[in-house]
Amino acid sequence: MAVTAAQAASDMFANDVVIIDMREFASYTDYFVIASAETERQTRRIVEEVLERMSGEGYRPASRRIPEGTSWTSLDFLDVVVHIFTDEARDYYRLESLWKSAPQERWSGEARAR
Repeated sequence: MAVTAAQAASDMFANDVVIIDMREFASYTDYFVIASAETERQTRRIVEEVLERMSGEGYRPASRRIPEGTSWTSLDFLDVVVHIFTDEARDYYRLESLWKSAPQERWSGEARAR
């Protein structure tokens, strides 16, 4: 599931896609997928692609926050929470740093079972 989201973001040219294994750190999700793009328009397109791919595999978000003109969109698929930022917002919120003790993998497009 995390692989599907990461690959969808990567295919839409997201910057620096990261999968964070949250299983030892959070009860509400197993993985975070974090990605970014230069503009809000690009982030919206990445979000649309992630939703389309996840839906195609039968996954529906429990909740999603996709307001217009936002620099951070989150999609909650329960086992996976996807965060899509503008590059500027990602630098500001630094989620990877907040969860630096959790295992993190930079997505290179190589499928793994997640």
